[in-house]
Amino acid sequence: QERIYDVAIASGAMNPDEIGVEEGDLVTLRLTSESPVEVHVHGYDLEGDVLPGEETNLSFEADVTGQFEIEDHETEAQLGTLLVQPR
Repeated sequence: QERIYDVAIASGAMNPDEIGVEEGDLVTLRLTSESPVEVHVHGYDLEGDVLPGEETNLSFEADVTGQFEIEDHETEAQLGTLLVQPR
């Protein structure tokens, strides 16, 4: 199943702060931010630069289950969580 999430990053946090999907889902995170941030999704080794006023898309198949940090790659601060449930 295809899952698309609009994710806003502000003041060092994501909204929503948790993305929940099921194993096998095709996931797209549509990211926006009030300031420049390099987003890193652990477990999937996805990275993307998000610039103010622009949308950055990160797409992947949720083929690894578990709970993964989504962080600001530069500061290593946790922005939110990706939760992939077994189907």
